[in-house]
Amino acid sequence: MARYLILGAGKFGRLALARLAREDAAADFLVVDRDPGALAALGAGGGSRVRAEAIAFLLSQLDAGTRWDWIIPMVPQHVAFQWLIAGPLKGSEWQPAAVPEAVGRLAPLVQRGPQGELYLSRARHLCPDDCAEPEVCPVTGESRERGLHQELAALDLPGYQVRVLASRQLAPGVGGYSPGSLLALARDLGFYDRVLIATACRCHGVIHGLARPK
Repeated sequence: MARYLILGAGKFGRLALARLAREDAAADFLVVDRDPGALAALGAGGGSRVRAEAIAFLLSQLDAGTRWDWIIPMVPQHVAFQWLIAGPLKGSEWQPAAVPEAVGRLAPLVQRGPQGELYLSRARHLCPDDCAEPEVCPVTGESRERGLHQELAALDLPGYQVRVLASRQLAPGVGGYSPGSLLALARDLGFYDRVLIATACRCHGVIHGLARPK
């Protein structure tokens, strides 16, 4: 029996809950959302619910002894990055910084966000929400043998440390990572003055930058 923390009770949070429950009928779920209406829309089943903002909940609950096996981020923000700057790095010299343009060469579709982050996608089309992340794209037939998360982890950018949270597919169209891998992001950041923090699966990813004065 696996234990899941689902952050977000919107469309994709509901899909995650339904699909994970089908994969493991004995699983234990906790769904977190700040909107009571979204939580109510989950229906009577589906484990426990907490009304809270996702990052604030993680800051108050996540530690080395956490009871969850998997975190399923289904809120419209880069959970790993926002958790870092709101918690482990709060009050430090680290500040958001623009991600180098070179990172965008890893994918055909690139969008820059308001904090200088990059959103990468290997797909120019709308992916099926239940895609199983095969090694060959089911829409275009293109090879996906080497995942985007692997490409990001292999980046060699002088002066940068690159930390990647690989999103593991746990059910069709549902990805997540362990609490331990999230906690590990906050460790060993002191060797560089510039860090890239990424969360990615085989085809899609988001990358934020961090920098501190030299």
